[in-house]
Amino acid sequence: MVMSQARPTVFDVKLLHTSDWHVGKAIRGRSRAEEHRAVLSEIVAIAQTEAVDLIVMAGDLFETAAPNPASEALVYEALLQLARVAPVLAVAGNHDNPRRFKAIAPLLELGRVTLLPDAVGPTAGGNLHLAVAGGTPVKVAMLPFVSQRAIVRADQLMDDAAYEQSQVYADRLHRVVGALTATFTAESVNLVIAHAFVQGGTVGGGERSVHLQEEYAVPALSFPATANYVALGHLHRPQAVPGATSIHYCGSPLQLDFGEGEQGKQVNVVELQPGLPAKVSAVPLTSGRSLRTLQGTLDQLAAVADTVGDAWLRVRVNEAGRHGLADDVRALLGEHVVDVMVEHDQPGTLSSRVRRRDGRSPQELFNDYLTEQDIVDPDLVGAFSRLYEETQSEQSQSEQSQSEQTESV
Repeated sequence: MVMSQARPTVFDVKLLHTSDWHVGKAIRGRSRAEEHRAVLSEIVAIAQTEAVDLIVMAGDLFETAAPNPASEALVYEALLQLARVAPVLAVAGNHDNPRRFKAIAPLLELGRVTLLPDAVGPTAGGNLHLAVAGGTPVKVAMLPFVSQRAIVRADQLMDDAAYEQSQVYADRLHRVVGALTATFTAESVNLVIAHAFVQGGTVGGGERSVHLQEEYAVPALSFPATANYVALGHLHRPQAVPGATSIHYCGSPLQLDFGEGEQGKQVNVVELQPGLPAKVSAVPLTSGRSLRTLQGTLDQLAAVADTVGDAWLRVRVNEAGRHGLADDVRALLGEHVVDVMVEHDQPGTLSSRVRRRDGRSPQELFNDYLTEQDIVDPDLVGAFSRLYEETQSEQSQSEQSQSEQTESV
């Protein structure tokens, strides 16, 4: 009796999953625009080589809610280049500005880019029904980032304990996901695109800390087994999250902060068929400079100077602080030194940590101040980040309102 060999699975839909571009992100005041341009071109080339049927961008296209024109040009050009390969589905992340996205979304849609700025119900754009490849039906639940104040009533924010607020947020997001995925069936390829902090995920190191606390955590079991693949954005470390189905963060395409040093970067290429588990393949990204932290005396640093290449460098010097020490480090290691810290306590010195202030974010400066004062208080860090984010958001809305008034005159 001749045993017939099992036929290899032929997947109906192939998609590319990317997220967390953070275009406009600088490194201690140094532009990374060319690195972003290179890595986005690399992602386009991967999409072409893999001949994907669908491209997913899971949020945080920009670093700031008020990106400059150069950053906007880079992002929208990349989206349209990807759309020449396959339709693009994108959701807004916590760094993005939904009002800006609402303005540009109708134009992008003409170029096969569907961009969802805010969380909406299934019939208002939160659930899409597509046909790709050979006509395979694809159902997509799209969930942009949802802030706590957008989903938890104001009186609860004022009166409830923190754990009660986080439970309300988790419960309501669970119901939102349930509503968006209610139409999933075994006859379709079912996809979730979400920008969220899912419980069980590991922080990458460069994320905004205020949106990584328990009050923003979403249970992994909120995503049903009927979903073939959950494409997540928000955490910068590539990883799978345990759950009832295939749940993945593909991570950021560049090392965005020194907490991400030594991390490999990737996009996910995912093959899907109705009723079958997803086949997920990581495709490494090679564009962009690495971020390295070096530590030692000047003599020890000199011994490794030939190994640093073009990496961005954060240097911890184990010598007494003195005027001109940072300049000596840069003369030794090159122009890509962006951060110099002295980690040697000397009697009579004002601080054991000396670092450049120019080009650094308010959050980084505030964290440095707390460190210098030996203060460890995550709630204080979160409160400062929330206050700063609200101030930036109000300023952005004010500037946009003034611009609209000027245009109407």
